[in-house]
Amino acid sequence: MIEKKMLTGKVAMVTGAASGLGRGSAIALAKAGASVVCNDINKDELAKTVELISTNGGIAVPALGDISKTNEVTRIISSAKKRYGGLDIVHANAGIERYENLEVMKDVDINRLIEVDLIGVLICFREAIPFLKERGGGSLIATSSVQATHSLPGCVVYAAAKAGVNAAVRTLALEVGKDNIRVASISPGTIDTPMLTRDLEDMDVESSKDFLQKVKNANALGRIGTSEEIGDAVVWLASDMASYVTGTDIVVDGGFTAVKNF
Repeated sequence: MIEKKMLTGKVAMVTGAASGLGRGSAIALAKAGASVVCNDINKDELAKTVELISTNGGIAVPALGDISKTNEVTRIISSAKKRYGGLDIVHANAGIERYENLEVMKDVDINRLIEVDLIGVLICFREAIPFLKERGGGSLIATSSVQATHSLPGCVVYAAAKAGVNAAVRTLALEVGKDNIRVASISPGTIDTPMLTRDLEDMDVESSKDFLQKVKNANALGRIGTSEEIGDAVVWLASDMASYVTGTDIVVDGGFTAVKNF
């Protein structure tokens, strides 16, 4: 876990910060010294994230809002500048999943997945760019997924959205590199988050155990990852340690894509 205050003086925004990967990212960024604007639509869980950061000496504020709506993103980013003087780092992490074959998916579900998982990232990045330019550069980071490149049944729309994120990251890096803005995505493998817990809710105890063991066996390290490990990757990408990294996807999957026997 990264402990060094390598992001002191920086201001970060994390979307989907109420739980899981977003909470892990917000906590890690705060530990590294950044002031963190934590966004989500879940007021109660978002408050818990801010409290976790504050009680450990970090700086964070909640920012409720739907990142698929431009006016709400603009309000959140403007509040970050008003409170902390600007914005240096964006982790566009908010996302939703729905396991369902495309043949039976309804328009409303397809549209919502694309709105949050792809359009939300694009809006966050677009609205943040002028603010990062004002600071002389910064880092735009998106949460993608190994499903962008490795197929699982029932994830057609989710995979399409995440593949779109990867393509957007590559292309946007060319547009903003001259402004000292770096762009990257992180593709997590299976991580121990509330989203994983929800995926297991419909299984009985034995089926759940069998599934988890199957997942562990499907990567080189033989275990499920943690949100803290994703948070450390976010801090690294946001720091000067990754000063020559842009336009790429960083896979943090314990070797899932290397083994791929799931």
